[in-house]
Amino acid sequence: MTTLSPTAHRRALPAPDGWTAAGAGVALACALVGTYVQTPWKSGPAEWGVEFSGNGGWGGLALLLAFVAVATVLVGLATARARAVAPERTARRALLLAGLGVVTIVVFWTGLPSVLAGGAAGLAVSAQRRLGRLPASAAAALVLAALIGAGALYLAFTG
Repeated sequence: MTTLSPTAHRRALPAPDGWTAAGAGVALACALVGTYVQTPWKSGPAEWGVEFSGNGGWGGLALLLAFVAVATVLVGLATARARAVAPERTARRALLLAGLGVVTIVVFWTGLPSVLAGGAAGLAVSAQRRLGRLPASAAAALVLAALIGAGALYLAFTG
């Protein structure tokens, strides 16, 4: 009689690639700055400062961390699956992730656009490496990812 261990049927989550992790880092930094740091460019004080208690406190911090963590896991899964297909399809999936990043700008405070942009950039670079050239959809994904990153930084410091 054969016995299976309790973990025999579990599938491990793939670790997010470096690009997705970098997007998550940018997302977390921008979310924290946007929520807790008072900058001279925001309406209100004319100098830098940190306002923790009035901006959600520990509950707000936990929510921000949860959004970025869940987004990182989901985008990590999506990019792992996208790398398993033909490079042309990987490039199209990079553009899809970048497009989702643009759409999620409306909820920029979740950090989701930056995580999606990181995943899209990673897929575009992966497609370029595998094909030996940069497909148009991968190039468009890289441009959108850069614009999303710049927009996230802008919104964090001025929004």
